[in-house]
Amino acid sequence: MNVKQIIWVMVLIVCTVNAVGQTPDYSKPKKSNFAVYAGLGPNYYFNNLEIGKGYINKFNYSWTGRVMWEPGHLLSLGIETGYYRLYTFNTPQPNPVHIANTAIPIQIVLSMKFLQNFYVNFAMGQAVLLNKIHTENSGDINASSFSVADFSGTVGYRHRLSSRFSIGTEAKYYYSSGYVDRNIALLFVGGYRF
Repeated sequence: MNVKQIIWVMVLIVCTVNAVGQTPDYSKPKKSNFAVYAGLGPNYYFNNLEIGKGYINKFNYSWTGRVMWEPGHLLSLGIETGYYRLYTFNTPQPNPVHIANTAIPIQIVLSMKFLQNFYVNFAMGQAVLLNKIHTENSGDINASSFSVADFSGTVGYRHRLSSRFSIGTEAKYYYSSGYVDRNIALLFVGGYRF
């Protein structure tokens, strides 16, 4: 063995002993990679109805919730659900009709951070579509269907209040393939990191 090889072996032994000899510090709290977010805000429906187009209320509300795995890199993964009131439909007297169409999605979310506090989300999955109709003559009629290929895209801003809490806002575009419904929402979001 020459001198260089002996030095490399000694450096390797010292590094190995040093790495093995270190014990984890259990006095520090363990940082979790999971976070939950909840948001609420108004939305606008892109009207695709031909019959009764003038009776559509395009401005409604949405709320959303998601659980995210955020390992500390630019990308994170999670599950999202919510309640999106797509539109309401109201006709005047003498035979008033009230229709409310709602989507409840369950989607897989891929999120990517850019800059310091901005992020984009892409979500894809399925949704339950609820259609509630009320007429004075027929009473209440409730129907539901399943939309299998929905997606949403989000651009958001998040401000950290502390290591655990954050607030922010999101612009979320949602597309439901069941009846080709689309809306855009402005959500005010709160977050908690475990």
